[in-house]
Amino acid sequence: MSTISASTKQNIQALYTDFLGAKHLRPRLGQKQMIAEVARILSRIGDSSSAPIGFIEAGTGTGKTLAYLIGALPYSMEREMPLVISTATVSLQTQLIAKDIPDLIDSTGLMLSFALAKGRRRYLCPIRLEAVLETLTDSQSIYPDELTLVLDSDDRDIVSDLAKAWAKGQWTGDMDQVPQVISESVKTAITTDHRRCQGRSCRHFKACPYFMERDSWLDADLLVINHDLLMSDLKLGGGVILPPLERMILIVDEAHQLPRVASDQFTAHCRIAQSLGAIKTIQRVVSALQGILLTDHRLSNDLVRLSEPLEGLGHILAKWGKDCLIKLTDLPDTAFAFHNGGSRYRLTLSESLPVSSDGFEPVTTTLSRIEKVRDWLKSLVSQGDHELIPETDAELLSEQMSIALGRLETIPELITAFSDDAKHTGDARWLRVGQDVRYATPDDPTDLEFWVSPMEPAGALSGALWGRVGACVLTSATLAHHGEFDVTARTLGLPENSGLIVDGAFHYQSQGRLVIPKLSGDPRDDQLHAERIARYLETRLETGTGILILFTSWRLCFQVEELLSEATRKVTLVQGQQPMARLLQEHEKRRNQGLVSIIFGLQSMAEGIDLPGDLANEVVITRLPFQPPDDPREATLAEYLKNQGRDPFKELSLPSATIRLRQAVGRLIRSETDTGQVTMLDRRLVSTHWGQSLLSDLPAFEFIEE
Repeated sequence: MSTISASTKQNIQALYTDFLGAKHLRPRLGQKQMIAEVARILSRIGDSSSAPIGFIEAGTGTGKTLAYLIGALPYSMEREMPLVISTATVSLQTQLIAKDIPDLIDSTGLMLSFALAKGRRRYLCPIRLEAVLETLTDSQSIYPDELTLVLDSDDRDIVSDLAKAWAKGQWTGDMDQVPQVISESVKTAITTDHRRCQGRSCRHFKACPYFMERDSWLDADLLVINHDLLMSDLKLGGGVILPPLERMILIVDEAHQLPRVASDQFTAHCRIAQSLGAIKTIQRVVSALQGILLTDHRLSNDLVRLSEPLEGLGHILAKWGKDCLIKLTDLPDTAFAFHNGGSRYRLTLSESLPVSSDGFEPVTTTLSRIEKVRDWLKSLVSQGDHELIPETDAELLSEQMSIALGRLETIPELITAFSDDAKHTGDARWLRVGQDVRYATPDDPTDLEFWVSPMEPAGALSGALWGRVGACVLTSATLAHHGEFDVTARTLGLPENSGLIVDGAFHYQSQGRLVIPKLSGDPRDDQLHAERIARYLETRLETGTGILILFTSWRLCFQVEELLSEATRKVTLVQGQQPMARLLQEHEKRRNQGLVSIIFGLQSMAEGIDLPGDLANEVVITRLPFQPPDDPREATLAEYLKNQGRDPFKELSLPSATIRLRQAVGRLIRSETDTGQVTMLDRRLVSTHWGQSLLSDLPAFEFIEE
């Protein structure tokens, strides 16, 4: 077993002592334990063929950010390995870049460079801005793209203002620092993604805000990223956007969020209508090129030979959609889940929906033909050869080909996944149709969406990340279940599940209480439970407190809102009805005036919101946060476990609910001076044996059952 060298130990102790002295703080036991554990994990770098990886669950108030910075930076600097910190939320990224890292440098005199890395969507794309500006004065386009957004007059004015601010140097192009409020339409119109981006071949490359920032990422000693960017880099092969994995010390903060982000990133889907639209876009580009290129050009034969396969691909997709629709219309309503006006059908592990492609060219061959044309267009742009096609037209054609191909490239994966059963792959597969089949019979096969996702990201991560990273520490306030990390390790595909649990700095017994009120009950009757919640809230109207109400579904949230009295509704702020920043500002304003203020929020507010002091005197849990039974990934995994004779509730549902409940309860006590009450309106916490299991994993509040 490796030990921490004397010099490294001395450097760590000096950093910690200097920081505490500069800030006039006293050492925290939990923080010291975490620093030591980070150092112990990283001391094993280079000792074996496998990278050192470890878990640390650090309770709220530990000061885990400072702990992993102090524990990891000496190793990073001694070995010249960049320290990369991945987080799930923008708020933690902002805290690291704007406060925690500068504070550590100022207090200790550390000489290091640091940067914040973000995806392309978080920066202005000069080419997209130029294209939008052109549409403001010219409504016609030589090569129209059905994906082009139509902006209203207010949005057009905003685009003009942003263009002027960027040209004058008043704005860097960072979308998180945009000088005025913008709509999602404007953001989509002036940003890009990896498919559209022309990279170094773009004529605006040297002025591109994204690539100007990216240059600093590879030189930084410390890089702050988010989980989405980490997964995006993995999908590209690793070390493409970020530093090479093998030379990286990775800290995954908010690690309980990593499975969800990874699963989303490795999910593939297509919509028949969108795919057919992409084929039409490619046909238009091909037609445009045929009108430009001479018949003896080396690409001309490829363009001619592409026409029939494109038609064939459209026929394959349309027939697949029609065949699937016939199957869906024969199913009872109970086979579907309903969401946002649409219907979703999950395939069981033994089901399949094969594609009939007899008489047509294989889809992969057709996509290879399209890629050849796309690559030629990209090379034309990069080489600056404008004799054949003007520069702006070549860029537009290349961009449209890239977008269209991006919308088709998942089709082979989807066809493979749906054409056979998933007993061995364990893939979750589902169809979505944009109609509620309870009220209308779907009749448009182009409205179908096909989705495939791994049940868990373990397979995708085991080799791509854990088998390559130099070292990794995964940390969060909620990672363990009953004191063990085996569930999280299995979900993420980690080869080991050892770790340390560090208690937080708070004394929950004296700072808070967990109350099961008389109005609590069984939530499985939605209407009855909504009435109980509304009645309880009416009793809180005169308390003059800040209350956060957490729901597990929009449906229950809206049911309760409709049942509130006018007086209660006036002091209630509902997530989604206004921007989050404005909602929180209004809540804080009311609380500063001593007024009661109630926030209705969903699971996202149970994890990513900080309401210290009197902003949250009470957190109300309306229902135990089990994943909805119709979630396709979790339902497929439950089926898979059941087929193996295992208990999906015990192995899957209960551990996941435990972590989500601990996150929700953690919204109450955010500092050593906070006090308050967690109110549980789901009586199953105390009336069932598995509820007692959940209860045993919660902080040791004073417990009151009315």
